[in-house]
Amino acid sequence: MEDTMSSYSFSHQFYQRWTCAPEPVRAAITQELKDITTLLQSDTSFEDFTFNTHDLDAHVDELYDNYNAEQAIAKAITDKQEQEDAAAAKQKLEAEQKQKEAEEAARKAEATRKEQEKNTQSALEQDNIDKELAASDVAKSNTDKVVADSAVTDDFVTDNSSAKTEKDAPKVVNTEGNTNDNKNADNRNIGEQAHTLSDNHIKDINNKASAAINLALKDAKLDATHQQLIRELETQVDDYLSEQMMLMSENLKSWLRAEVTQHFSEQNDSTTNNEAAKKSIH
Repeated sequence: MEDTMSSYSFSHQFYQRWTCAPEPVRAAITQELKDITTLLQSDTSFEDFTFNTHDLDAHVDELYDNYNAEQAIAKAITDKQEQEDAAAAKQKLEAEQKQKEAEEAARKAEATRKEQEKNTQSALEQDNIDKELAASDVAKSNTDKVVADSAVTDDFVTDNSSAKTEKDAPKVVNTEGNTNDNKNADNRNIGEQAHTLSDNHIKDINNKASAAINLALKDAKLDATHQQLIRELETQVDDYLSEQMMLMSENLKSWLRAEVTQHFSEQNDSTTNNEAAKKSIH
């Protein structure tokens, strides 16, 4: 019997099924073969021998049922774990997608805010430029008015000079007393005209000053940049007016010198002619 069993060869299919069988099933079959080997021994009493497994087929079926149940439970656990892993991965992916969308929305909002700030800043800068140009135009207009008033004053001086020359020419007399009286009258006339011209110019300057004060009150809410611009323009106007006043003063002095010199020269010539005529008569 042992020679027969030792020479027995298992097929490939049997070996494959044997290796794939669960461990408890292989253990039960191996124990059954050991029991058979023991039973076949000559010193074994057949009547007293008992197999370890009463019904091998039923026992193997039970072992397979238990194995399949365990496999089903393990598969259910694995499937559940895979589902949980898939759900977690999906949730993580959705969270990452939401985070990306939130970051993109924040980036767009920031870009929009910066663009609005840029547009606002550009609008403010353009508004400041417009205000500066308007202030410059006002200052230029005031300066032009001052220039025009100065030109009118110069014309007034010139016209009065011409009128004075024409008016005083026929008033020359041949006596020394009349000469002194005319000299004093001319001096008073020149002083009155100069005083009147000075008063008119001072009133004009006061009017301009009042206008400047009103403008300053209107612009009291301007920012520091505009106020600095206004101060610079005022300085320029002051410089210009100082130059014009100096020029006007020089013009008045020159006019006075010319008028008085001409008047005294004419009186001297008239006196000389009268004295020569008297000598010729005598």
